[in-house]
Amino acid sequence: MKRWGIILCLLGLHASAQVNCITTPDQLGPYFKHGAPLITNDTLAPGVQDSSRALKLNFYVSYDCDTVDLDTLPSPYALELWHANAQGEYSNVDGNPNDFAYRGRLVLSGKTSTLYTELPGIYPWRPSHIHVKGFLTNAWFTDTIVTQLYFKGDSLIASDPAKDFPERWIPLDTTANGYEGSFAFGLSYIVGMEERTEDQWVLKPNPTRDEFTVSGYTGKEEMVVMDALGRIIYQERLSDHARVSTLHWPRGTYWVRIGGRIQTLLLL
Repeated sequence: MKRWGIILCLLGLHASAQVNCITTPDQLGPYFKHGAPLITNDTLAPGVQDSSRALKLNFYVSYDCDTVDLDTLPSPYALELWHANAQGEYSNVDGNPNDFAYRGRLVLSGKTSTLYTELPGIYPWRPSHIHVKGFLTNAWFTDTIVTQLYFKGDSLIASDPAKDFPERWIPLDTTANGYEGSFAFGLSYIVGMEERTEDQWVLKPNPTRDEFTVSGYTGKEEMVVMDALGRIIYQERLSDHARVSTLHWPRGTYWVRIGGRIQTLLLL
């Protein structure tokens, strides 16, 4: 039985597109800024200034490498993207204008979403790259993906940490209007995905004060309980029935995961 999660994979429109179902993380980067505007018309402002550097990126979502319609997810999935301009400079830093140039949030929809921007310039001593932060917009718990994307064939990759992550090199096809490539990102868990009937395990009482029980799951699953910050506070390999004391837990919201399904637990 497949565990329920969302894996976002590389699915290529083009023969050169790499297919990879695991997204590796990277550092947030020194130039992340809160408040990036929502991207309109699928174009990262200020848009393409040099047509020879035009970049079209196609994003896909899949489960076990099968394409998933993003509109079926329990919450919209968004990407917050930022990259340098053609000169390798970032907006909102080092005295540059606070205009959020080449910064924005793209809410994905349908089976594929497209972003139009300009190929980033070479940041000093680093290959051209795009920073991305992916997250569910209306879920209490989600794995946030933070990573950096590079472009296959960039001569600076060989001398950069990016050399160890070829699954994040985007193959680019040359078009009449610049370049085109395909990529996407992975989530380990999504709250609210529709599970099979046999996976409908029961958590009760909920809300609770002193303890809770879990029943109705199949097989010997592992149960993990996380607090509102995503920290694991309890972990157990289950048998046929589980009873967990919460007497000394702080009051608040917790997430109980068995297999790939997560339920909310409220302690009063």
